[in-house]
This record gives sequence, C-alpha cells and structure tokens, in this order.
Amino acid sequence: MVGNKLLRQKDTQVLEYDRFLSLLAELTPNERTRKKILSLRYSTDPEEVKKRISLASEFISVLRSEGYFPLTEIPDITQTLDLLSIEESVLSPEELLNTASVLKIAREVKNFLSPYVGNTRYLVQLHRELYPSRETERIIHDSIDSSGMVKDSASRDLASIRKSIREVEKQIISVLEGIIYSQKYADIVQEKLITVRRDRYVIPVKYNFAGKLQGIIQDRSSSGQTIYLEPVSVVQLNNRLSDLKLQEHIEIRRILKFLTDILRGKLAGLRKTYSSLVQLDYLYTVGKYALKYNCVFPEISGEMHLIDARHPVFLMLEKEFRPIELKLGQERKGLIITGPNTGGKTVALKTAGLSAMLVQSGIPVPVAEGSKIPVFDGIYADIGDMQSIEHSLSTFSAHILNIKEIVSSISENSLVLLDELIPGTDPDEGSAIGIGILEKIKKTGGYVIATTHFKQIKIYALSDNYFNVASVGFDRERLIPTYTIHYNSVGQSMAFYIAEKLGLDPEILETGKRYVDEHFVRLEEAISRLEKFKAEYEEKIEKAKKLETQLQEEKIRYEALRKELEKEKRQRWEIVRKEAEEYLKSVRDRGYQILQEIKNTGSGKSLEEFITTEKGKLSAPKVEEHQGVPSIEIGDKVKLKGKNTTGEVISIREDRVHVNFNGIKIWTRLSDLEAVSGKKEEDKKVKFSFSRKRDSTFRPELKIIGKTREEAIREVEQFIDRAVTEGISTVRIVHGYGSGILRKAVREYLDSLPFRVKYEDAPYNEGGMGVTIVHLN
Repeated sequence: MVGNKLLRQKDTQVLEYDRFLSLLAELTPNERTRKKILSLRYSTDPEEVKKRISLASEFISVLRSEGYFPLTEIPDITQTLDLLSIEESVLSPEELLNTASVLKIAREVKNFLSPYVGNTRYLVQLHRELYPSRETERIIHDSIDSSGMVKDSASRDLASIRKSIREVEKQIISVLEGIIYSQKYADIVQEKLITVRRDRYVIPVKYNFAGKLQGIIQDRSSSGQTIYLEPVSVVQLNNRLSDLKLQEHIEIRRILKFLTDILRGKLAGLRKTYSSLVQLDYLYTVGKYALKYNCVFPEISGEMHLIDARHPVFLMLEKEFRPIELKLGQERKGLIITGPNTGGKTVALKTAGLSAMLVQSGIPVPVAEGSKIPVFDGIYADIGDMQSIEHSLSTFSAHILNIKEIVSSISENSLVLLDELIPGTDPDEGSAIGIGILEKIKKTGGYVIATTHFKQIKIYALSDNYFNVASVGFDRERLIPTYTIHYNSVGQSMAFYIAEKLGLDPEILETGKRYVDEHFVRLEEAISRLEKFKAEYEEKIEKAKKLETQLQEEKIRYEALRKELEKEKRQRWEIVRKEAEEYLKSVRDRGYQILQEIKNTGSGKSLEEFITTEKGKLSAPKVEEHQGVPSIEIGDKVKLKGKNTTGEVISIREDRVHVNFNGIKIWTRLSDLEAVSGKKEEDKKVKFSFSRKRDSTFRPELKIIGKTREEAIREVEQFIDRAVTEGISTVRIVHGYGSGILRKAVREYLDSLPFRVKYEDAPYNEGGMGVTIVHLN
C-alpha cells in the first residue's frame, strides 16, 4: 500500500476493523463481493483516500436519489473467465448461461446509471467498463434452455439427429414391448419393464430361463436372480442408437465450442465487466450500510473533530452507546482521557481508531455533518492485556515491546492510541515511563490519544499545551460509563467510591484510605469540587443553548408570519385597487352616458338619480361582504352556501377558512360558508366535486428519501391533496428501502384517508419495495 511504513495486523484486530468488515460482508449475497470486503485494507496515500471517498460518495448520491439499485445476486464467473483464456477450452451450458446472466445484469445496471454518471469523476469510469451485449445474450439463450439443455433449434444437424434418436428409440421400445407382453415369454420375463443398462435398452429376465431368449447380458441384479438381457432383435437398433447419441454429443460439443469462441473474443470486455459489477456491488453494500446507519464522510483536514461519533461495530450489533465528541487540533495534537476504569475510555479510543481506518478505506462513518479528520500515514494501537505465555512476556513487557515498535515507526501524520499507559508495574515508575513516551510522540509531532489513571500523567498533560485533557462521564448510581467526553476536565478515578458501591468491607476501605498519600487525597477532593462546579456550569450553558435555539426558532416563525401577512396585505390592496379602478371606470362610463342624455333631453333627472344611487353605495357597507357573516370556530361543521356537502374547519386566518370536505381540503372565504347545526345526517349520501384546469407542472411522483417521518407525511398529505384536485388517478411515492420506517408511515397515512385508495409496491425494475404506487378512486 502506498506510503505505508508499517501496516500491522494487530492494530486492525484490536481496533475491530476486521470484525467490522465481517459484519459489512453479511450485507451482500455475493461471495466474490464478500471476499473483496474481507480483504480490504485502509490506504495511507491521501490521493487514494480522496479517490475512494469520492467514488463512494458519487454512488451513495445515486442511491439516495433512487432509493434502490438493480443489483442482487451475480453469478461467480471467475473460473469461467480463466477457462476462456485457455485455447480450445469449451464451456459447459451452465457456465455459458451464467455468463449470459452477467451480461444481462451489466446491461440493466448500465442503463440505470446512465442518467447519473455525466457529472461524476469516478463512477463514470465503472460505467464505461461495463460491456453488455444483448446479441450475445440472445445467441446463448437461443441455444440453451434455462435447465442447461442445448436446444434442438441450436443447429439443423442437432435437430435432425435428435429426430432420428426419437424414431430409433420408438422402434426399440416397440420391439421390447412385443417381447415382455408376449405369452411366449411370460414365464421367463421377471418384470414387465424396459430399462437401460450401459446406454442400451434391455429387459429383466429370470436367471434360470435366460437361455430361452437369445441376446446379450448387459447386467445382473445384486441378488443374481435377475439378468438384464439385450435381445438379439434390438442389438442393431441399439447400435444405431449409440451411433446417433455419439453424433449428438459431437454436435453439442461443436455448438458449445462455437458459443465459447464468441465469448473468448470478448474476454477482455468480460473481465472488465465482471470486475466493475463486483466493485458496484461492493459500493452498493457500503451504500446500504451508510443509509441504514446515517453515515457520512468527514471533511479531510489537519485536525480530528468527530461530532456525535458512534462506534460502527456497536451500531451494527445494536448495542447501547451514546454518541461522543472526539477532538484533536493541529496544535493540541494530544488528548489525555481520564476517568473511572469502566470501559468508556477504551470505547472512545476504539471509536477514533476504527473511524479513521474506515474513512481511509472509503467507507463513511456514523458521525454528524461538519466532522473533520486527517489522513494518517499509520494508525497504531496499544490496547488491552498483551500478556503472552507463549513468548514468556508479562503484561508490562508486552506493552513495552509493542510501544517500542510503534514509536520507531510513527511520523507527524501518525495516530497513536494508548490505553492505560504502562500498566503492570510500579505506578511511579510507570508514570515516568508514560510521560517519556508522550514526550517522544510530541517531539515527533504525531497525533496521540491516551487514557490513564496516573495522577503524574494528568498533571503533566495539564501543564503542556501540546495536550488537551478530558474525562469520561460516569453514572454514579448505575456504575456504568455515560460515554460522554468532558473536555478540559481531569475526572476522578473513583476507585474507593466504586469499591464501596460494590459492597467491599468498609473496614478495608478505611484502612486503605489511611495509606493514601495526603496530597493525593487533597487533589481528589479539589478535582471533585471542580467537577461539581463544571457540571453546574455546563448545565447552565446547556439551558442557555436551548433558550437560544428556541428564540431562533421563534424568530424564524415570526419572520415567516410577517412575510405571509405582508404578502396577504399586498394581495388585499391589489384587490381593493382593482375594484376601485373598475368602480371609477363604471362611474366615468355612466357619467358620459348621462351627460349625453342631458344634452339630448335637457333634463337632469337621471343625473340626480345617479348621484343618489352611488352615494348610497359609498355610505353603506356591502351586504354580502359585511352582513350575515357566520360565527365559525375551528372544529365546527360547515357547508358552502348553496351546497349540501358538510366539512370540518381546520384553521381560520382573518376572513379565510381552511375546510376539510371528506378528505379534500380547500381555502374559502368566511362569507361563503354557513354553520351546520344539529346532528349530521349520516345516511345521506352527498357528492362534492369541483373541477379546475390541470396544472401542467404537476408531476405524479413524490420523493421523500432522507426526510423525517413528520416531514414526509406533511409532504405526502399536500401531494395527495394536489393529485386529487388535479384529477390524477395514479401517483408514485419514492421512499426508498432503508429501515422501512417511511414505507410504513406512508401506508398508515393512506389507510387513514377518508376516501378509498389502493396501493402496492412498484415493479422490481421500477423501484420494488422502495416505491409505493397509489391508485386514487
């Protein structure tokens, strides 16, 4: 691997990289893809890492868009391709059919990807290396049926030979039936049965009477009481049949050789096609994992900042684990984690190391958007009990040898993970050696995360600006880690507290405390007080953040409402302006008409009547606008004036009302409604319909992939309403596979509608279970 100084198997094992790959491999049905996944190793070449990330990102983008990928099982044609490279080799019918299947899959995948690869850099290369051939598929399937038999139609000669075989077999059976059903041979025939021995038709004859019928003995029963006799009368026919079957075998081989040679001429393209399909299946497997567990690629950077990071193996095994935040800066490249010895610190180390390995393998990780990570030239770990009886090594010796190998291999771009620095020896001496190791890594400039209980190492890290100090949260009641990492916090070992909670004899604890260094006791007390103040401070900060978030949300809602009111205000002014213009125009037109009448008649009566009428209009409100407006509230039953359909008020906005009429929701004026009093007539069937000009921009397909359940249902509700008003009878809702939550939510919503709908999964080639087809009645 490019740039590797030392890629150690022990590091991938202890950080559970190999275990993760085993779990990932279970997500594909293809053995060749599983082998590819299990042999995967992370790269330390920055350009190679970026290429892997880009390729996976391009594919996952397609998967997010479509919700599925048309690839399931791929026949393994590795040995077939090797056979094709040998001249004069002949493939079996099964091998030919499998190759045709690969060509068909390549054709479907190539067509599927074609609309998406135009703007990609790496996915387009895999797309180009798919070489389907519909003609080759057709030739193979025209010659071989699905059971693997070469068809009669594969060649004229084969059809003729098989016709002759059937005719000869018919003659043989006719002759043999004449013998076994003849009274003449009734006493010698063991069983009225025609069978085949050594590729020749025979009949079972009693051993004692075999001499009464001339023929050739082809076989005997296990008891010896029955012999299988080929009567003389069918010997020539059997010879003819054997010759025809030999001709058939030669002709079949010639046909298979012809088909094999066609594929041999396409060998280079077949190799690339199969390799690309395996690579695409690998990407599909990674994509399924990424979508299921909401994984993303952190930004490649000089610092490590993993936000809401979850341990990938814990996640896939569905183990309880709270997300953590891991930070290593470009200046503070060291992190010392302290806290009780309950597993939280080790999980943090493994999460950091495994996440780095996966990113450098081109596999997204379960972290939040905005996370960052460097490309390390080596990821090294010293975790767990490394005692070796086989090599006569104590825990201390094993750790020292491992760390010696690590520090001799690292650079400023390496990541070192040290769990419980130097265990298995005197704490004072172990602390001194641990500080020396950290100093060595600091001089090299490498990234390091280490866990420790030793107070000397804590004090050293606090006094050095190369290191940051953090502690792992601990639930005092349940005696388990919370996994939360508190930065700028030393934490407590809590050995006495945990021992007391676990029921150790109080006398033992009191005796032990007398032998603890007084300065250590004071340090622990100071740390305890500091942690208490820190917890109170963080609680207040958290409350302030929540208030700030709520304030921001309220601000956004207020701004949206303000804009909506402004828009409605402008719309109202526009209506008033148009009404005023129309009124003035009518007044002006009528005025010109009256002046003409006065000029012709000399009477001003019509002018007086006009002035009186228009004055009355201006001084009195319009009856239809301001009188008789019903008092309506949310939840009331209402109906449109002049209509019989009853609906329910959903919301009211000034003089506009949102009403649900039997599942069809519309906005209307308050003045157009009247309240419905008394009991609803349940038995009265009412039809409500309205028509509108169909909107040519409306598309009968909705994509909700990546939405939350609430967002998705809100969009589906609007989409179905729109489809009903547009008169659309069939629509598609693309929700993807994922965990099935969106699919279930969509169908529960459809079941709740007040009008009848039918729904079903889309056909396999149109999305399958990732798409719901809805039929609106």
